[in-house]
Amino acid sequence: MANEAHNADTDIAKIASDIQALKKDLAQLVEHIKTGATDTVSAEANRIYDNIASEGQRQAAALAQSVEEKPLTSVLIAFGIGFIAARVLSR
Repeated sequence: MANEAHNADTDIAKIASDIQALKKDLAQLVEHIKTGATDTVSAEANRIYDNIASEGQRQAAALAQSVEEKPLTSVLIAFGIGFIAARVLSR
């Protein structure tokens, strides 16, 4: 009977050790997932920023080309927008 009690204590100790190892592995897995998610979000944010920046550059180039092709029209449009903005903001 003492031998069975010793075996049970040994088994319980092994199970407790296995549970501690599982807790440690789970904590490492959660930390790894957090780090991976942060890296993924960061990479996605950088990709979106790069897309927006390149689109802004394309739009600025298109606007510059339009101003070069039609300078008088561009000046009149800018004057009109400025005039309307001044009227709205003065109220």
